[in-house]
Amino acid sequence: MAGAVPERLRNVAILGHSHDGKTTLAESLALAGGVISRLGSTDQGTTLLDFEPEEQRRHISITLAVAGMEWQGHRVTVIDTPGFQDLEGEVRSALAVADGAIVCVGSTGAGDLPVGAHTAWALLAERGLPRLVVVTKLDKEHSDFAATLAALRRQLLPRPVAIHLPIGREHDVRGVVDLVAGRAHLFDDRGGSQTADVPAELAEEAQRLRQELIEAVAETDDGLLERYLEGTEPGEEELRAALRTATAAGQVVPVLAAAPARAFGAALVLDEVVACLPPPAVGDVDRPPSCFVFKTTADPFGKISYFKVLEGTLRPEGHLHNARSHQEERLARPTRPRGKTLEPADLLVAGEIGAATKLAHTATGDVLGPREGATAPALAFPPTSYTMAIRPRAKGDEEKINAGLAHLCEEDPTLRVERHPTTHETLLHGLGDVHLDVTLEKLKRKYQVDAVLAVPQVPYQETIRGRARQQHRYKKQSGGAGLYGDCTIEIEPLPRGTGYEWEDKIFGGSIPHQFRPSVEKGVRQTLEQGVLAGYPLVDVHVRLVDGSTHPVDGKDIAFQLAGAMAMREAVDKAGAYLLEPIMDVQVIVPAAVMGDVIGHLNSRRGRIGGMTPAGDGLEEVAAQVPLAEMYRFPIELRAMTQGRGRYTMSFAHYEEVPAQVAQPLIDARRELLHAREAQSA
Repeated sequence: MAGAVPERLRNVAILGHSHDGKTTLAESLALAGGVISRLGSTDQGTTLLDFEPEEQRRHISITLAVAGMEWQGHRVTVIDTPGFQDLEGEVRSALAVADGAIVCVGSTGAGDLPVGAHTAWALLAERGLPRLVVVTKLDKEHSDFAATLAALRRQLLPRPVAIHLPIGREHDVRGVVDLVAGRAHLFDDRGGSQTADVPAELAEEAQRLRQELIEAVAETDDGLLERYLEGTEPGEEELRAALRTATAAGQVVPVLAAAPARAFGAALVLDEVVACLPPPAVGDVDRPPSCFVFKTTADPFGKISYFKVLEGTLRPEGHLHNARSHQEERLARPTRPRGKTLEPADLLVAGEIGAATKLAHTATGDVLGPREGATAPALAFPPTSYTMAIRPRAKGDEEKINAGLAHLCEEDPTLRVERHPTTHETLLHGLGDVHLDVTLEKLKRKYQVDAVLAVPQVPYQETIRGRARQQHRYKKQSGGAGLYGDCTIEIEPLPRGTGYEWEDKIFGGSIPHQFRPSVEKGVRQTLEQGVLAGYPLVDVHVRLVDGSTHPVDGKDIAFQLAGAMAMREAVDKAGAYLLEPIMDVQVIVPAAVMGDVIGHLNSRRGRIGGMTPAGDGLEEVAAQVPLAEMYRFPIELRAMTQGRGRYTMSFAHYEEVPAQVAQPLIDARRELLHAREAQSA
């Protein structure tokens, strides 16, 4: 197909739990579609779509990958997505341009579906996308299609309904019964199949499942339901047409069976993608072209922008306007991605997925089109939930690491980098420990900089309990002109979060006007350096009330030093103590483990604020927890909930650190500061 029409396009995202066969299914579809000539292996790092070195080393998908193929006069584009929770941003990018989805679920006798299946279902429901379920790994030991189907029907809505029944089990699986057509398909190792009669031993089970299928579809079609209740069973074409309508409307989810590692069933999956999933809903192909960028990959040599054409027809040498940056972009030659290969295209029509290189002013989420602009699909990413400090392993690599991180954040919107104003650490925010580990690997491979992660310093603060008055005179004489500065200050606490206030209450000329800012400068230096443990001093009102000078030796630096020392001594008198950041935390967990999670938060000095039902057997726990106790929480929550828990966290306020916690922190901090002073001496 040199060109396509939107009605003959299918853009399909493949989702599911990690290691449930998503990439292997995509590989088998590519084989059946003639894109590749032999089946690759995720274990050996030879698949079409897991082409990044980090993916090949870890044997998991890390970024989304795209491949298109021709099937029955249609162009089917599959978008393989990662299954690991830390990489949810890639899934959301794929769903922004997909028009349907395949959820992979490994065939198992376990009574519960994996968390990745539930996550995929929730994301698809959020976007209202129709879907198919493919039960994979039928050829593996302990596979059990019936148990998996029962779990799907018990745990998911809309109700999944089987349209396939496997023939054989485990290593002996050899085909499926097509419940719509009432005939068997025997697999070959190229992804195709041969039709045959339904095996006698499966006839009864196939008939039972077909009745369930008819009933499920009839519930969505009044005419079909009426005829069915009158005793007229629909024929293959009528049932298939009703199934297509119900699936596209999201009322029914067909369940297929496959063994992708042997390419078994791939052609049948493509058949149902074409038959049941809808074409893209796009604008007029005759309008000026516009496209939406849903993914960016970057390295020191340039970047690739993956996009979906929203309307019009995109041709080589097109000039498009970026609605965000207000820059013109030239698309020298649009391409169709097939894994890491970009195949030049003469044109891309509305609904097609393509890629372009060297778009200098375009980022993920941008719309390119005519100057009047075009609307874009919503592209919302999950909030970051895991933070580590990052620094180069070798001194002098700070600029390289910052440049590399800037490129990686452009490539991955779920990454965020900040320089903390208090601790002066570079903080890397992401979705989990694996996410940040992968980022380190990319930094090393793409930008030749070796970085390390560390638990961030907590931005503690210091403040005072009461009031104090203190005078300090700085006097130094060493032969000629000396130094003299004398000031008296009063300090008192301010309400939490106020910061710092300065007040000049001197009447007359005890301290000349030109030296009063010098006193405040010294006070500010002490505020920045702290008194108790080297943390910033906050929520203090400082009042300059008296002082004296010398007509010759009065100097700016002397009053700075006098102000700094007076402030330190006043803070000692007023009673300094340590403050820590407290976070508002909302945790959503299965009800069965809520007690464990509450106990864990209590052990982390958390205060539980309330519990409310969150639907689907989930509970939301609201708590306030010190930031110092939250850095390992994402990993701990995953372990406690088998990956089913999630949380959000935001800053609430500062409050006093309990004495039994504060003193070890103060002692350790003072030791560190003394060690730094000794090193710099």
